[in-house]
Amino acid sequence: MKIIKVLAGIILAIIALFFIIGFFLPKTYGVSRSIEINKPDSIAYQKTLNFNDFGLWNPWMQMDKGAKHTVTGDGVSVGSKFSWEGKEVGTGSITIEKLNPNKQIDEKLEFIKPFQSTAITSFYFEPTANGGTKVTWDFRGENTSIFSRWMSLAYDSMIGKDYEKGLANLKAFVEK
Repeated sequence: MKIIKVLAGIILAIIALFFIIGFFLPKTYGVSRSIEINKPDSIAYQKTLNFNDFGLWNPWMQMDKGAKHTVTGDGVSVGSKFSWEGKEVGTGSITIEKLNPNKQIDEKLEFIKPFQSTAITSFYFEPTANGGTKVTWDFRGENTSIFSRWMSLAYDSMIGKDYEKGLANLKAFVEK
């Protein structure tokens, strides 16, 4: 009986530590990657912006070739939406929220399945000295629970490589 009480005390202490430490973890998360594209910012911006070409370079759309996707709107202006549904990539959408031509694209990213979540993803375009463009792609949001705070500690290792692959794909797409 004494062993059961000790084990219960240890388990309760671990659970308490999980919540106490979790309370002090960051309330926001973010992942960011950059690449230099050997094209002017205006070309890099237009090719990145166009939802009609999104599946040609986006790593998640390439991961699930059987996924169905639709573009609502013209695919290049505020309010345009790219929606997807697939076995590997789940269900979700990206909506263009704000545009600063040749400088920035802000999008709202909504996951529906396998879990519900909302984040912001942005692309930033900076001209380089050699006539190219530094493109930075980031993903950020707020942790709404202790569990999401713990999970966000792994976001960089979970999706960082996908962002690198996506930017490499984007570079090849823009430069061809």
